[in-house]
Amino acid sequence: MTIQVYLAVAALAASALLFFTAQGRALPAFALVASALEVVLVMGWIHVNVAGVSLGLVLGLLLAVPGLLAWFRASGKPAITAAAIVTLVGALQVLERVHFRR
Repeated sequence: MTIQVYLAVAALAASALLFFTAQGRALPAFALVASALEVVLVMGWIHVNVAGVSLGLVLGLLLAVPGLLAWFRASGKPAITAAAIVTLVGALQVLERVHFRR
């Protein structure tokens, strides 16, 4: 297993915790769907090609932005930790995609 698999699974677990513990579930739902799709893609169970769009960048943004907003709104230790994990995994994906696009 690669580091991408570990990060995707960590983001999935953290976004699931956010989804089930957060007051508003709209933003954590985006992160949960994005992280689930990321796990499926990283594990190689499906292959998706979208012309002109970096799917990794889109999924990274769908993790980083809701994770950051949930981080600001969180009040308990588990929610803060989960939001931080989702945000950092999403930010790493965005930075990786932006770096390789240059």
